[in-house]
Amino acid sequence: MKHILFLTPFVPSNRAGGENFTRLLLEKLSQSCKIDLIYFLYKDDPLYEKPNSNIKVVGLIENSMFFKLKHAVLHPLTHPMFTVRFSKFLLTKIKELVVENHYDLLYLDHSQMFLYGKFFPEIPKVLMSHDVMVQRFARSGNWLSKKMILRGEGNLMRMPNSTVFTFSEKDCEIVRDAYGVDSRVTNFFLDETTENAVPQKIEKRLVFFGKWNRADNFDGLKWFFDNVYEKLSPDFQILIIGKWLPEDFQKRIKPSNNVEYLGFVENPYTIIANSLATLSPLFSGAGVKVKVVESLACGTPVIGNEISFEGISSLFSEFMIRADSAEEYLKAIENISIDLNKRKQFKQTFMDNYKNQSIVNFIEEM
Repeated sequence: MKHILFLTPFVPSNRAGGENFTRLLLEKLSQSCKIDLIYFLYKDDPLYEKPNSNIKVVGLIENSMFFKLKHAVLHPLTHPMFTVRFSKFLLTKIKELVVENHYDLLYLDHSQMFLYGKFFPEIPKVLMSHDVMVQRFARSGNWLSKKMILRGEGNLMRMPNSTVFTFSEKDCEIVRDAYGVDSRVTNFFLDETTENAVPQKIEKRLVFFGKWNRADNFDGLKWFFDNVYEKLSPDFQILIIGKWLPEDFQKRIKPSNNVEYLGFVENPYTIIANSLATLSPLFSGAGVKVKVVESLACGTPVIGNEISFEGISSLFSEFMIRADSAEEYLKAIENISIDLNKRKQFKQTFMDNYKNQSIVNFIEEM
C-alpha cells in the first residue's frame, strides 16, 4: 500500500469545484493508499470529514489574511501566489514527517503548495495545477506580476521527480509552450449527487453558481447585473448559489423580487438540472470551469463566453451557448428552446463521453 503525503491549501469539501475534486480524489485514493493529509482552513471553515481510516490528518494550519501577508512579505522576490501559504514552521514539520514515514509520493494540490516540493528533490511528486497561472495572469495583472509568475511557475513545474497534471489538453499545451514541460490530463470527478441530478421539469429559472470571494466569479456576476439584468424580463427567476457573496451586493439585489441568494447549498445539482440555464460570464481566470462541467453533467445548458468553455470538448457545443455582449446574453436567454427529452439524452451522452482519464490510475500504477 503506497504511503502519500498530501498537501492542499483548502478544506477538502463539496463547497466549490476545486475543493470537491480534492475531496473525491482523497476518497478514491484512500481505497488503495495510505494518506497523511495537511490542509489549511479559515476560522469559519468546517473541519474535513474523513471517509475512512486510511486518511490521517497530520497537519491543520489556520489561515488568515495576516498569515498570507506575512509570508508574502517574507519572500518578496517570489510571486505571492506561491508564498502566501509557505510557512517555515510547516516545512520543518514536513521534513520530520518525511524522515519518519519514507513517503512514496508527495502530492501538492494547487500552485500554492508547489514551493514545498523544492525541498524534497528525491521524492516523486504530483503537482496538481487546477489553474495554469501563466494563463490566468496573462489576462490580468501588470508586467512585473506576469514576469514573476512566469519565472516562479516555470521553476516549480520543472522540479526533479515531478509530474504535472492539468484539467485539459489546452492547459497541457500552455504548460509545454511556456515551460517546456510535458504534463498529463485528468478529468474532474463527478459525484453521485451530480450523476443523479436528472432534469424533471424545466423551470423559468437562471442559475449563477460559484464561490463569490473569487474575483473571476464575482466580476462576471456583477457585470451581468450592471449590463443585462435591467433589460431582462422579470418573469425569469434568478438564483445565486455559493458562499461569500459580498454584503453590499446582497443589499443591492435584496429589493429584486425575482432574485434570490441561497448561499451554500448542500446539493445544488437538482436545482441546476431543473433550471433553464446556468449563466457563466467570465473575464479572467484559466483552466476548465468546474461549474460548467457540472452543469453540463446535469443536462443543463450554459450561457457563457470563450473563457467559460475553455478546455471542454466541442462535442458538447450545442449546450455551450456562446454570448459575449449584453445583447447576446439577452438573446440567448430568451431563445433557449431545448426540451426535457433532449436534455435527458444530452446528460446521458455527456456522462458516457466524459472519459475516465483519472489521476488515481496514474498514482496507483506508479
